[in-house]
Amino acid sequence: MRGRAARVFDALEELVSALPVPPEHRELLRVHLKVGEEQAEAWPAMAAIQLPLLVHAAISGVEGPALPVAAACTLLYLGADLFDSVQDHELPAPWRGRGPAEATLAASTLVAALPQLSVASLGQQGTPPEKLWVLARLFADTLLSMSAGQHQDLVFPDSEDVSLEQSRAMVERKSGSDGALFAKAGAVLATEDAARIGAYAAFGSCHGTARQLITDVWDIWANETSRDLLNGKRTLPVVHALCVLQGKQRERLRGLLAAARESGEHHDEVRAALEATGSVRYAALIVRFHQRRARAHLVAARPEGTAARELHALLDLATLPAHREEV
Repeated sequence: MRGRAARVFDALEELVSALPVPPEHRELLRVHLKVGEEQAEAWPAMAAIQLPLLVHAAISGVEGPALPVAAACTLLYLGADLFDSVQDHELPAPWRGRGPAEATLAASTLVAALPQLSVASLGQQGTPPEKLWVLARLFADTLLSMSAGQHQDLVFPDSEDVSLEQSRAMVERKSGSDGALFAKAGAVLATEDAARIGAYAAFGSCHGTARQLITDVWDIWANETSRDLLNGKRTLPVVHALCVLQGKQRERLRGLLAAARESGEHHDEVRAALEATGSVRYAALIVRFHQRRARAHLVAARPEGTAARELHALLDLATLPAHREEV
């Protein structure tokens, strides 16, 4: 896995080095490429890197031709990640001293311009123009879906009522759609089999949704202070508790959530309320649902070779905190 990450970031450095822009703009983009490298070092299973290459290999037997696609997926992921950091007022350490304006500019370039340039480079290895168009449209459609999900994530904290259906749909748009892209892009490049492409896309969507829900649970319980509670995020466990509770109990939780945005001192009280309402169990059940669907879709996609084993293994890597696993 680390070898794939190294190859992808080498390709990204080559792409950025060749950009017809002033040197200082290239350096601005490299700031977040460095953040991405550190993320991949800590979590080599990064889906934006692994899925396009493994899916292509599971169909065609080789990873190499999908390198520009994996680079494009990684750029989109990193740009969306940077936008998220700007909106949450939590820029990574390498951005300190530059500020949100430059970070927003870099994020825009990472999500909008560079993935298309990376996809276009496939033409140099003989990919036909009609397939390049399919991939370009796929990236545009995915960015639109992710943007809609991100917008919901931003407005939910100020909404009076968010349903469980709305919460789950938001995660599927924001994180399921990028997972679908990562798998589907590799498949589109490797085959014309629409059923197989669709199965890989469905696998990626379920995997991405489960991965995000796991991240949301980890954020609340893994550390003494939760970033999501400080930012007022309405993640699935919180939405479930607000839907289950009524009357004074619901108002008490709303008060705790408001206090949790001001200080981490109230985060333990919020955690206790979420556990008491069964919200942890509910989130775990939804994670299991998406993981099982991901595995079923992967079987339907008929992956072959060692890449098939690695794709199945990816489903086992993302897990809930040990004491939250019981359902």
